[in-house]
Amino acid sequence: MSSLAANGKQRRKRSRTTPEQLARLEEYFAADQSPTSARRRDIARELGLDERQTQIWFQNRRAKLKLQAKMKARAVEKLEPPPESPPALTSGFDADVYNLIHEDDEVTIVPCTDLTIGNWRRVASSQHDLIAYTCEARRSITWFIRSAGLSFKIEVPYDIIAESRFTNVSPGVGSATFVLDRPPTFYVEKQVEPAPGVEAARYWQLSGDWTEGRQASTVLRHCLMGPAYQLSHLVNNISPSG
Repeated sequence: MSSLAANGKQRRKRSRTTPEQLARLEEYFAADQSPTSARRRDIARELGLDERQTQIWFQNRRAKLKLQAKMKARAVEKLEPPPESPPALTSGFDADVYNLIHEDDEVTIVPCTDLTIGNWRRVASSQHDLIAYTCEARRSITWFIRSAGLSFKIEVPYDIIAESRFTNVSPGVGSATFVLDRPPTFYVEKQVEPAPGVEAARYWQLSGDWTEGRQASTVLRHCLMGPAYQLSHLVNNISPSG
């Protein structure tokens, strides 16, 4: 009996999924959220996982996705009641945002939760890791990125937007997709060495593509998630040349 019990315990013991395996599972999930049993067996075999372990991972991942969508919807609904028509985007910004992006021209902040370009994704946070804004003076939309204490931005001129569309994702949540006909412009923040007692002057310098794997130079489809009303208004008001 003790031998059987020991064998049972041994069978129930599962190995911990490695970060590499999790990353591959996320890739498979992005392609197919509900793979067939045969496909799950192939995935388990390829990643060196137990088939049951793979099945449970996909079940949990689908449940997590549904929960995230519900939480986003509830968060947006708590912010404001649904208006009869999409409200205008907010012109201006608080002092912290203004100080971070330090633009000379007037901009309009676009509320958002995350930005995806290929497999590269950035998520908004209270630390302003992602800020989206438009500038009519430069006729562009910009993605401001904050990472490891450094600031970057991607500027997308309206003139290079070949297609823009809005999609309802869930109640109160939408996505704005922009398909470009050529790569956008990349910037990194630089500082001028200050004199003693003087705050360092910051400026934006043109740069090469700093996204992971330089995806933003080859993947010309940008997807912005956030409040449905504001993103719908954004798509309707961006007018490429011609």
